[in-house]
Amino acid sequence: MQTAVTRQTSDGKPEYGFVPEQRLIVAQVIEGYTLGAAFAGRREKSEGSLEPEKLADLIIVSQNIFEIDPHKIGDTKVVLTMVGGRVVYNADTN
Repeated sequence: MQTAVTRQTSDGKPEYGFVPEQRLIVAQVIEGYTLGAAFAGRREKSEGSLEPEKLADLIIVSQNIFEIDPHKIGDTKVVLTMVGGRVVYNADTN
């Protein structure tokens, strides 16, 4: 995600980003990982967005990646994971 937004390696290379005009905004990257992935798997009617009747597969992360420095997105940790509405990972208990 960080690379898609910054178009740089984790150590900030190249300085202005590789093909910087191809940078995405965080919302575009999130959509690609969620609804885009569901669409690619032909599951967009049951997955990929938070809507009634769809599976409750989601994660909670350690920081708001919409508000932080894009170069810090890679430092974000998964705090909780839900699949089918059930908690399958909780950082506090693992």
